[in-house]
Amino acid sequence: MSPSSASDDRSRLASVVRSIATLAQRLIKAVAVLAVTSGGAGVLLWGLLWWPLGDGLLLLFGAATSLVVLLAPGVILGMFYQGLRELRALPDRMAERTDRTLSESAEAARSVRAEAADTWSGRLWGILKRVWTLRAVLLENRALLVRYGALLRFVTPGFVLLVVGATAVSFLLIPVSLGAGLVVLLW
Repeated sequence: MSPSSASDDRSRLASVVRSIATLAQRLIKAVAVLAVTSGGAGVLLWGLLWWPLGDGLLLLFGAATSLVVLLAPGVILGMFYQGLRELRALPDRMAERTDRTLSESAEAARSVRAEAADTWSGRLWGILKRVWTLRAVLLENRALLVRYGALLRFVTPGFVLLVVGATAVSFLLIPVSLGAGLVVLLW
């Protein structure tokens, strides 16, 4: 590898890392709130379904299994939140190697600029679009990130698709648990 291509790779890596950190910064608060809300909704729904617990072994197994299933989206989003915090801190760790941001990274950051969403559904749609954009940026630069050993779990399409699935399930779980809670209160 020639010195100029190594410098170009470092410059491109710095640009990609800054772009990913910008996306992570924009997602971090929303993912944290969604993870906590999803976990709370799972616990609420589990409590409505299973409380008070019975004495049978089969009932305890069913209660434990359903608790794991209902908490899974919140746990997955919690892991994603931790990874986003690592991604946000990555540019600081690589500060000695960073150069100017390339136009490609600037375009990626501009594409996710927050739109003024006045409605709750508009904000949720914005979160989904940002997660999907982050997935696209990571997939485009997978080889470069893997080569430098940067956060392999976020480079795998499977994990990012798992996060997208957990986000979608959370968007279903939260209103279902709130609706079930209202039915129980009104009953």
